[in-house]
Amino acid sequence: MSESMNVAAKKIADKMVADADKLKLIASTLSNGTLVIDCGVNAKGSIKGGELFTKVCLGGICDVGISIPGDLSDIMAMPAVKVKTDFPALTTLGSQKAGWKIEVDDYFAMASGPAQTHKFKNDEIYAMTNYTEDSDIAVITLEANELPNEKVAQFIADECGVKTDNLTILVAPTASLVGSIQISGRALEVGIYKMYEVMDFDVTKITYAAGITPITPVDPDNLKAMGKTNDAIIFGGRTYYYIEPDEGESLEELATNLPSSSSENYGKSFLEFFEEADGDFYKIPKEVFAPAQVIVNDMVTGEMFHTGSIDLERLKKSFEVKEVKFL
Repeated sequence: MSESMNVAAKKIADKMVADADKLKLIASTLSNGTLVIDCGVNAKGSIKGGELFTKVCLGGICDVGISIPGDLSDIMAMPAVKVKTDFPALTTLGSQKAGWKIEVDDYFAMASGPAQTHKFKNDEIYAMTNYTEDSDIAVITLEANELPNEKVAQFIADECGVKTDNLTILVAPTASLVGSIQISGRALEVGIYKMYEVMDFDVTKITYAAGITPITPVDPDNLKAMGKTNDAIIFGGRTYYYIEPDEGESLEELATNLPSSSSENYGKSFLEFFEEADGDFYKIPKEVFAPAQVIVNDMVTGEMFHTGSIDLERLKKSFEVKEVKFL
């Protein structure tokens, strides 16, 4: 990568500020110079704002769009988030992964975005993908119910080794339109995460990747919203991975064990897993995080493996769909 992900993400964030009124966002600057973009706490947010927020999560080096409809079946079609990337391992595990739990006094947030390249600069994923962060700016996205104050911004800046006036923070609650969109945009990430963390697969062999997931209906209850947004991926996320395996290496087993339905715990809602983990998101079993449907293209042999399926009934149950019938 010739361009820093933080620099790429900053360009998107600055565009969001310039179009804040149109995107229904609220931009403000803290007294220490940190730029904060409210995408759903006090701001209404927007579909386009969710698309751009998702792109920032991925470090800016990807394509994100909204498909209307994103067809799940002939029975129920919904708007969906589409993500495409030519740098799958780097954009997902190196930026989008919510690998940083922010806790400052009573403030809590799950953090994503390219600021993690500063915080976790010695993480193996950057060595594997030959990525070096050489910028002096940091862009971070927070899944949080409140906006950060100066103390939170100072903490993040210090952890990233940047000045507070070189820090940009985007915030969206789970229970918001932007929150629904950015979480539904994580189907690729959870599949690659499972390959890397659970299946011990060399994710640098993934050359290209694409995915599509229905946008979760907005629920004002944060707990229920968290359950629905993750169920959208587990029961409704579709992913496509183009992989260049080593000579003689079969991808059939990888594909077979990748979708969510391959887990022995499949069928539980995300909230059930959350309750079993005593309300700690980071204690949920790693294999739970997986897309519903997977297609793996072996770019050496030309073989294609299709596994998993959309679980419409479980998705409808999670989304609390009420079928309205006309007489």
